[in-house]
Amino acid sequence: VTKVKSYDEAIVALKKGAEIIKVDNVYCRYKGNEQSFHKFVDALASNKTCKMLDLYWNFIGPDGSKEIANALKVNKTLLKLDLALNKIGHQGGIAIGEAFEHNNTLTNLDLVGNGIGDDGAGVISNALHDNKALHTISLSFNGIGPLGAEYIAEALKENSTLLTLNLTQNVIGESGAIAIGKSLE
Repeated sequence: VTKVKSYDEAIVALKKGAEIIKVDNVYCRYKGNEQSFHKFVDALASNKTCKMLDLYWNFIGPDGSKEIANALKVNKTLLKLDLALNKIGHQGGIAIGEAFEHNNTLTNLDLVGNGIGDDGAGVISNALHDNKALHTISLSFNGIGPLGAEYIAEALKENSTLLTLNLTQNVIGESGAIAIGKSLE
């Protein structure tokens, strides 16, 4: 694991061929580092060595998640992405979901605690209809309600590659739980 304290260090790690990069959330935050983050994401888009990227709690927000989403559309190497606790909101969830229409490489995505809501869950679910790479997705603590759960349930009817779905601490209610349960029959 290559641990870095800045997005500039992350660029260097990519250039050196690092396969696993963890961007330290104590030293590195998106706000105030937008240009460095943009350069890092540009480098990530064409990178052919990094298989795992951990941006846990970097507060990249909707803008940073849109940049990551654009990189995911062209990157064919990254297998695991941790975007937990980044405050991406529903706009970021929508951008990430749209990226999955173009990415069939990523197998593991962590979006815990981002407030993507039903809108973000809906777009991610649309992408799951055709995506055959994603095996694990963590959507806990995202404010997903019954409607978002119904979107996910519809996607699960079509998707046979997703093995792990974490929806803990959402507000899917009984109707959402029933819809997901029925989709797995």
